[in-house]
Amino acid sequence: MSKRNITYIKPDEPDFLKRMKAQIGYKEGPTVDDKRQRVQDLSDDSDDEDREDREDEKPQVVVVKHGDLTAEEAEKAIKEEQEKPADLNQRVVFKSKKSKHAKNTDDTDVLDRKAKKKKDKETKSKLSFDDDEEENDDD
Repeated sequence: MSKRNITYIKPDEPDFLKRMKAQIGYKEGPTVDDKRQRVQDLSDDSDDEDREDREDEKPQVVVVKHGDLTAEEAEKAIKEEQEKPADLNQRVVFKSKKSKHAKNTDDTDVLDRKAKKKKDKETKSKLSFDDDEEENDDD
């Protein structure tokens, strides 16, 4: 496959639009290239992978009852976890995002909808000419 270089040249703005924008004081917003440049400038300043969490980004520790982790114990646990090498012998198992309870409710909703459709089909009467005669007999 050959690679094709596709370029786009934005045409000049018509004079009547330039005049209208000048009258209302319209200012052009940032372009896509400007936004890309800002993102590159920000990413050059710091590497997200190697950066340590700043103090204001760390989670706040709240001790509700006796036996909960204190701030010092939490820091110690985090350091131990980071120092521990990854166990590459274990299988990686991905869990579904839906909980088992949510799955059961979805199944019941589907079954309820199917049952309702079936009832609707049963209640619809077929074309019959005898219905009028039965109504007259009841009166």
